[in-house]
Amino acid sequence: MIIVRTGVLPRWVGWTGLVVSVTYLLNQGDILATAVPDFPVWDLAGLVESALWGLWVLVLGVTLVRRPKSRFADEGAAAVEPDARS
Repeated sequence: MIIVRTGVLPRWVGWTGLVVSVTYLLNQGDILATAVPDFPVWDLAGLVESALWGLWVLVLGVTLVRRPKSRFADEGAAAVEPDARS
C-alpha cells in the first residue's frame, strides 16, 4: 500500500504486488482443508502464486535498479564523503 499511496515507485508495481498478495490467499485452501472437511482446494494455487511472487520480486528489483537517482542521493553522498585534507 505504501507504493500505491506515496508513488515512491511506479504505482503499477504496487498494484501488481497487491494482486499477487490476493492470489496468495488462494493457496491457503491447503491449510484450511486439513481443518475443514471438504474445503475446496485448487492444487495449482501454490505453483501459480509462487511463480507470480517470484516474477513480482524480479520486476521490483529491476524497477529499483533502473529508477532515476533521487535528488537526495547526491546530498547524502556529499555528507558522507571524507574531507580531502585528512
